Amino acid sequence: MSRPLLASLRRPLLTRPAVPLRQAQFQPLRHASTTPSYPSAPRRFISSTLFVAGGILLVAYYYDSRSLLHEHVVMPLVRLGFDAEQGHKLAVRLLSLDKWARPRDMGVDDVELQTELFGQKITNPVGIAAGFDKDADAIDGLFDLGFGYVEVGSVTPEPQPGNPKPRFFRLEEDSAAINRYGFNSLGHGHTLARLRARLVAFAQSHPSLFPSPLPLNPLPPAGIPRSLRPGQLLAVNLGKNKVSPAESNEDYIKGVKLLGPYADVIVINVSSPNTPGLRALQGKEVLKNLLSDVVSERNNLKNSDGLPKIAVKVASDLSEDELADVAYAVRSSGVEGVIVSNTTVRRGELGLLSDKKNEIGGLSGKPLFPYALESIKTLRPLLPPSIPLIGCGGVSTGEDALKMARAGASLVQLYTSFGYRGVGTPRLIKDEITDQLHTGQTNWLGQVGKDYSNGQMGWDENRIKRESDNIKKEAENLGDLLRHISEKESMADLINRAEQALGRGKSESVAEGPRDNLAGSTSSTSAGSISDQRNDVAQGLIESGGANIQQGAEGQQQGRLIEDTPTQNQPASSIQEALTSTPESIDLTPRLVIVDHPPIPETRAEEREDEWVQSVRSGQRRLV
Repeated sequence: MSRPLLASLRRPLLTRPAVPLRQAQFQPLRHASTTPSYPSAPRRFISSTLFVAGGILLVAYYYDSRSLLHEHVVMPLVRLGFDAEQGHKLAVRLLSLDKWARPRDMGVDDVELQTELFGQKITNPVGIAAGFDKDADAIDGLFDLGFGYVEVGSVTPEPQPGNPKPRFFRLEEDSAAINRYGFNSLGHGHTLARLRARLVAFAQSHPSLFPSPLPLNPLPPAGIPRSLRPGQLLAVNLGKNKVSPAESNEDYIKGVKLLGPYADVIVINVSSPNTPGLRALQGKEVLKNLLSDVVSERNNLKNSDGLPKIAVKVASDLSEDELADVAYAVRSSGVEGVIVSNTTVRRGELGLLSDKKNEIGGLSGKPLFPYALESIKTLRPLLPPSIPLIGCGGVSTGEDALKMARAGASLVQLYTSFGYRGVGTPRLIKDEITDQLHTGQTNWLGQVGKDYSNGQMGWDENRIKRESDNIKKEAENLGDLLRHISEKESMADLINRAEQALGRGKSESVAEGPRDNLAGSTSSTSAGSISDQRNDVAQGLIESGGANIQQGAEGQQQGRLIEDTPTQNQPASSIQEALTSTPESIDLTPRLVIVDHPPIPETRAEEREDEWVQSVRSGQRRLV
């Protein structure tokens, strides 16, 4: 209380003017510091203007995906306030909002970024991998961020919750992530509804492209991609329910039949490590049968404007031989593309720093990049240039994207880096690619396959033909060698059996056996069985290639018929020597030989007996 007030209170009441109680007014004490002050009009204008400008600037920063606000403010706050799966769901929900409420790419793609995939031109080579938008809820939001290729899924035929939580982990020290979602999906029905709703909305804004009235189940119009955006492609990744039989291809066939008409590309996922038995489908014959069934079902689709392309997604954990099996299955089945690669189950050799490095699941992010790149380099020469590769795994900068392009990838996909850098990632990477392309005065298509000297990404049809001919020739030589060895072993076995059957000395078996066989008209009855054995053995030797013995025997017989021609041939000491010896040449010039036959004595009458008696005496007939 102030001093003047106290002094007034000490004065006598009579000295104050009499004021009626009703008219008494109590004025509040005011101090100089509490006196209100109102800003002038110029100050109010300036402050209002700054407030509105700040709000507009903030909104502009929000809508422009490449602003630093998203990467350095929004994403750190999300990582601080939400776990990995919650942050993932928040991002999908944001991009599924109406167009006015979500950020977008404000930049313009340079012409140097254009690429070609499955015969269609794409405005840029940066895509989003499957696993981010699992249920096709944010397709247009992702396209608005500047992705040239958007892949949704994996989608399973029946809804399934996936693996228990927690199942998604950030490895911030390694710029990586581990997930074991396990194909959590709302099923084909939900994805089909989203694709159709998107198509109906497009039909309402472009009524001239659709018949009137609009069919209940409209199909995309002819002349534009299924993405409904020129220069951009939409892919649907198909997975398999856990309860489905491992040997059945029905889950993939259902997906092609139901979702194929609404997609530019259908991706067959056989490489997720979180579904038991799925990676076994990457085997040579199993994968060939699966892809053949899928391609056959795709070809049966009734589409007025072409059919979706088929691509298969494989892991980077495959060996060179296993990647060769994948290439064989792709070439044999008619599949149009390959995505390399899915997440990896490697851990020890990656040198991870995070304390979550031992979590079960597939690892993605920077540590995966070298393995994905090496898989592309291995697989690219095994496929013709008409089958494009899509590089996926650890791409986080423009330089990473160009390395995959030089190794043979026509397009790259992002996943983990998108989760760390935010919605501006595609624009930032495209700008980095553009800067390097301008420096080298080239374009993206000029970089695809640049690491291969022949300009055909390693695939040389003439080289393949030469290698095939060499392999065929080697196989024929090997077959001849095996036949020669087999014949040699058979001959040795035949010689042993012949010597055992004859039961005589080696020289005698060769010198007498064939001679008896060729001139055996005088063989006695008592030696009939031995003679038969000799005849059989000699015949076997002749049929098995023992022509040397036959020629030697015939030469001896002809020598007896012509004259007593002296010969220098010595009898062979064994059958083996007879077979391996070189026969001497024999003069086969015809000569006249006069043989004096002794006179045939006349048969006396009493000795002339009828034939029946003679046959009885000779033992050919018996009296009964």
